[in-house]
Amino acid sequence: MPATVVIPTYRRPRPLLDCVHSLVEGKDRPDEIIVVGREDDTPTRQAVDRAQELYAGKTTVRTGWVAEAGHLPPVQKGLELASNEIVVFVDDDVTVTPEWLDRLVSPFADPRVGVTGGRVITPAVRPRRLKGKPGRTSWYGKHWGNVGSLEGDSPVEVESVMEGNWAWRRSLLASLKFDPVLNFDDGSMYGLDLCLQARSRQYRVLYEPRALVYHHAAPRAPDLDRADRGRRSFAYSRNYTYIMLKHLPRWRRPIFLGWWFMVGERGAWGLAALLAETSAGRWPRPRDVWSALRGKVEGILLAGSGARSHA
Repeated sequence: MPATVVIPTYRRPRPLLDCVHSLVEGKDRPDEIIVVGREDDTPTRQAVDRAQELYAGKTTVRTGWVAEAGHLPPVQKGLELASNEIVVFVDDDVTVTPEWLDRLVSPFADPRVGVTGGRVITPAVRPRRLKGKPGRTSWYGKHWGNVGSLEGDSPVEVESVMEGNWAWRRSLLASLKFDPVLNFDDGSMYGLDLCLQARSRQYRVLYEPRALVYHHAAPRAPDLDRADRGRRSFAYSRNYTYIMLKHLPRWRRPIFLGWWFMVGERGAWGLAALLAETSAGRWPRPRDVWSALRGKVEGILLAGSGARSHA
């Protein structure tokens, strides 16, 4: 099934070239590769020129450029430029396995499938122990993460998959709303929002563990430093709160907020999660806990203003 692979990127020329190389050398080569970067990103322009020179005659390497900062604009631009109905998005700091593309695209033979996602392994990091139901949401609003670490030998139906290794039916994704509220910091959880929109239209969301990529350490922009836990806690708590209040039925929203503030989770602490951390001898920094609380409050305010704007 013909597919376009889109690689959003920003000032990572070496990882970008490694990613393109793995795509071109795979068992199933994409029809076209579209690299989308910022207009002022000279290192990326040079890397694309090199890729076009290296892989001429093997596949088409095209470019798109955006002026706006954030994670969502390059995804939207790549979608706009894609020539095929199946559009695959990968992070610029991954390398794909030989059968990756076929595994990710094959499920679209079922017209009910709207999006598929694959497995992500970070060789330098010990995988976290999986809990609950990865990729699914409990009745009270907890979304179980780390679906990209789930092993298996067949596709699994879920509610959301990881953004850095996923494929969409182009016509569906183009009809969904890329919520500008979520184009904040590193775009935390924007994929959950899109997947929930797809499911609301009765499309299936599948996780294919055999569509495997390897994630490698790569430089990040200073304002997206993941070592800044306070910033990450704020962004995650903000976006997660907003998304849940946006999608949950009205009667489930108070239940979600009760769990979110009274229990919560590590990195987005509620009272119980904070007590569990401290009793285990892990003392979160007060400013990080405060950042998570501020993020939750901002998410509530954003969801409220969104509801009023659509009234």
